[in-house]
Amino acid sequence: MLIDEVIVPSTLSETLTALKRNPEAVLCAGGTELFSEESAGRSGPARSLISLHSVPELRHVSRTDHYVEVGSATTLSELLALKEGFLPDPLRDVVRGIGTFAVRNLATLGGNLSCPGRFRDCFPILACMDALAEYRQGTAARWVNLNRLIGTGGTPDIPRGELLTRIRIPLGEWSLGIAHKIGFPRINSRSSSLFVFLARTEKRVLSSIRLIFSGDQAVRSREIEASLVGKKIPLSARETETALGAFAAHCAQAGVPDSSATRFLGLVRRAIGQLNEGAPS
Repeated sequence: MLIDEVIVPSTLSETLTALKRNPEAVLCAGGTELFSEESAGRSGPARSLISLHSVPELRHVSRTDHYVEVGSATTLSELLALKEGFLPDPLRDVVRGIGTFAVRNLATLGGNLSCPGRFRDCFPILACMDALAEYRQGTAARWVNLNRLIGTGGTPDIPRGELLTRIRIPLGEWSLGIAHKIGFPRINSRSSSLFVFLARTEKRVLSSIRLIFSGDQAVRSREIEASLVGKKIPLSARETETALGAFAAHCAQAGVPDSSATRFLGLVRRAIGQLNEGAPS
């Protein structure tokens, strides 16, 4: 990628002004994606680069009784340094498994959610939690549910010309949280993907279930999730097979490759098994 100008704003206002003047500019905080091997070979016209590492408003973290708000330029190491209980445990586990210590010192949450070519590891867990992202353009701001960033064919649909400023993460306990990385554990390569399964039970009844499988393509069905809510745990063999059949049909309709669909269905079966095993007798 050719860069002909580097802009280093020191405030959020300066950043938004620079982006308005250069809507095609490359936004960079940690630079782990920009300077990765996958991106190094990309060519095209020279572009401006807006560095976000000196903007304090993008590193602010706060917590209420209902959610945590994280500035988009907060590094993954800074997230892990927050006191225990500040972040949902399933999210902390996913962040801990990304890259190496050195990579997490540079990589930011906003950068992890803004890769245009594929979904990185923070996306599926935050999408399952129905996290919101704030995007700003000039004086206008809007909140977007991360699931709306799944575009046609399940590929990323990242807003262009807008600045991701903060991520709002709902709080709440989960009875079971699974995040299974496929591929090299510490590398976000084209061959890696992540399966996330979250479930909440109340008095042996499934009150909430979310699951997603993502890499180049995200696979999720809210309709199938809703069909399982209200069922007693453990799920019967018939209920399990019905759910698996519905997910198989969803994968076929979404054009998921057979190998990925088979892997996804196997992970769903295993997750349901763990859910059933944890049910009181």
